Amino acid sequence: MRFTNRSLWFAVLACMAMGFFAKSPSFIGNQRWIAGIFYVSTYLLSGIGFYWAYKGFREIRNLWSFLGLFINGFIFVSFLAFSVLIYRAFS
Repeated sequence: MRFTNRSLWFAVLACMAMGFFAKSPSFIGNQRWIAGIFYVSTYLLSGIGFYWAYKGFREIRNLWSFLGLFINGFIFVSFLAFSVLIYRAFS
């Protein structure tokens, strides 16, 4: 159960990094590195959370364990889609 709880904490941190990325001052002056840090940290946190959730799901197969897999996977895929849309809008 500790793997599942840990993965859900990583999901919370990934959501916070995603929100900070959306609010980052990347277009003001020369502060683009802030957005880059939040961009990379969102992917890393959701990926690590997915890894811990997978370990928890293999250990205990119940709905609570599946929730960690689903949330971390959803964060990763939705942020990937968001990144593709931003890339297409600015290219």
